[in-house]
Amino acid sequence: GLGTETLSKMCKGEIVGLKGPLGRGFIVEDYTKSVLVIAGGIGIAPIPFFIYRSKYKKLDVVWGVKRREELFDLNRFNQDIGDRYRLFMATEDCSYGFCGTALERLKNIPLEDYDIILAVGPQPMLKGICEYIRNTNLEAYVALETMVKCGIGLCGSCFIRASNKLLCIDGPVFRCDEVIQHLGKTNNSKNI
Repeated sequence: GLGTETLSKMCKGEIVGLKGPLGRGFIVEDYTKSVLVIAGGIGIAPIPFFIYRSKYKKLDVVWGVKRREELFDLNRFNQDIGDRYRLFMATEDCSYGFCGTALERLKNIPLEDYDIILAVGPQPMLKGICEYIRNTNLEAYVALETMVKCGIGLCGSCFIRASNKLLCIDGPVFRCDEVIQHLGKTNNSKNI
């Protein structure tokens, strides 16, 4: 976008102003809770850091990818995180772990073992998760992605029609009930 283009034209020594952090991430401060994290594809990227700094009673991860080749070094992942969690793998081509999607893997896990679900990945997966747990007592949060131009709520490029909120200020993490009616309707990055 315009911001990246402007940064690419800057010269060494020029001053750049930064403001942040803005928005709302996965912050669940009640450490007596049991948490299930669901990641689709590259949605796994922020999860190791989240797990590393968490102190939850129980924290497990479901990670789904299309094929085994999309998995990064699982030994490194396990080494970085330690033995404080369980990792449930799913591949759509059945080449590793559970045969199916992350959502299908979720449907084979007893939800009564958890208090909170945190999910990040493609919108259709997030919508499926929100619909699946809709009639449970689980708290459920999803991390949305879209193009964010200004990052401070001025331009409106990340306006979420379904909730009249801005991804850069009010998100990127939302409760399922805040955004479910819009999830999965579009794959473009304009106005989630």
